[in-house]
Amino acid sequence: MDDLLITTFAESANIANAADEVEKAVWSPLGFLNFSEPFVHYFDLMARYPDYQIAVVDRDRDYVVATGNLIPLYHDDPTDLPDGGWDWALRRAAETVQRTPNMVVGLSVSVPDAHRNRGLARIVLGAMRNLVESKGLGTPFLPVRPTMLEQHLDMDIADYAAWRRADGRLYDPWLRGHERAGGRMVGLCRSSMVVEKPVGFWETWSGQRYLESGKYPIAGGLAPVAIDLDKGMGSYIEPNVWFH
Repeated sequence: MDDLLITTFAESANIANAADEVEKAVWSPLGFLNFSEPFVHYFDLMARYPDYQIAVVDRDRDYVVATGNLIPLYHDDPTDLPDGGWDWALRRAAETVQRTPNMVVGLSVSVPDAHRNRGLARIVLGAMRNLVESKGLGTPFLPVRPTMLEQHLDMDIADYAAWRRADGRLYDPWLRGHERAGGRMVGLCRSSMVVEKPVGFWETWSGQRYLESGKYPIAGGLAPVAIDLDKGMGSYIEPNVWFH
């Protein structure tokens, strides 16, 4: 830990800019997720709450090696977590910027491939918890992407989220990481990220032509894209898992 500095985007513009580059590099293969309707609020919220955006800096490299993004918001009943997950959090945060927040939602943890296997994700999750506690807002809620669901698209999210290995640990590595970091699974968000776009959009992202209506996997997707050629549209509805 001595070689790492945990700070926030509020510390300096250089840190914020470097963190932005890290986030873009990590998430660029899944760029189609940036076309969910509420994503229009994302950058405004990041700019409004720089003190909620975590950066882990490698002191030797003098560069950001991991990030964690959080947004505060007001919700009438924080124990009633909506099915809308990630999209809901962005929309609700934008709607309640003038209200005193009563909960914080973690949007993402970003660690580049070059810095995997250093325990950085767990460090970011711990920093998220500490930051939210320091704000007097308890601990964060996170709509978590179960990363290996991509290989099990035939499974319902409820069954997949509950799936455990012989050693009793959760099957999915990212869900398992959250549980090991002290998080508790508290619900499902079946429509956490929704992207509805013309068929041509999905052909551009997938690199394949769709000649028949149907459901098709997409690289990195946790759900298939439902293509409707009669309507000329395709819809992607990603399920996540609420952790707290």
